[in-house]
Amino acid sequence: MDNRTSRNSYLAPETRVACAVAPGLVTITLNGEIDLLVIESLDQALATAGEAQPADVVVDLGGVTFIGSQALSFLVRLHHLTAEQGRLTTLHNVPPMVRKAMVTVGLDLLFALEEGGISGPRGSE
Repeated sequence: MDNRTSRNSYLAPETRVACAVAPGLVTITLNGEIDLLVIESLDQALATAGEAQPADVVVDLGGVTFIGSQALSFLVRLHHLTAEQGRLTTLHNVPPMVRKAMVTVGLDLLFALEEGGISGPRGSE
């Protein structure tokens, strides 16, 4: 199997989570199935975001084809980490399937799920 990103292709766990740090910004890009197999990568991204101060965090969810409870928990932990430090976490390119999962577990109360696939934390509107 190859690592092309499409609905029917396989994406190796180590390539599903990418983290880039620039001055004032951490960008976490999630691709493919975000499930138990990527929990270590999510934890590494959380640590990177915590160490990159002062920096806001953007999570790009545009390539996500499945989101499990571990990824939803990651988003909550990331939000709490950045909020405690007075930083902002913004979700970009939220697919309808991810939006539905977030609403189902009540994360729409933590993040403002805006039309157009972009969301940010509640209270920043």
